[in-house]
Amino acid sequence: MNDLLINEKNAIVFTLSQIMRADGIIHPKEEEYMNQVFRDLNITIDDLSNVANIDEIRAKQIIIGMEPEKREFAKKLFVNMAECDGYVHPREKEIIEQTFK
Repeated sequence: MNDLLINEKNAIVFTLSQIMRADGIIHPKEEEYMNQVFRDLNITIDDLSNVANIDEIRAKQIIIGMEPEKREFAKKLFVNMAECDGYVHPREKEIIEQTFK
């Protein structure tokens, strides 16, 4: 999806990062998946500095405010991140559910 705004990309990356760290273990498959998302969304190292300016509340506001198609795309990314290491930790599931409440 190439029509994501910078703040939308930042909110997605922030949330993916939360999901990746949720179980206290960063699995190599999670790192691979995150790198693939960076490539797919054309996110550069410079873009990542903006992610530091977002917190959980702001990320959720941005995601909830996205157009329905973009929100579904983001949710798919989040679920894929949670599943990519072969086990969906309850905390990963909770982060995804809380993001869309």
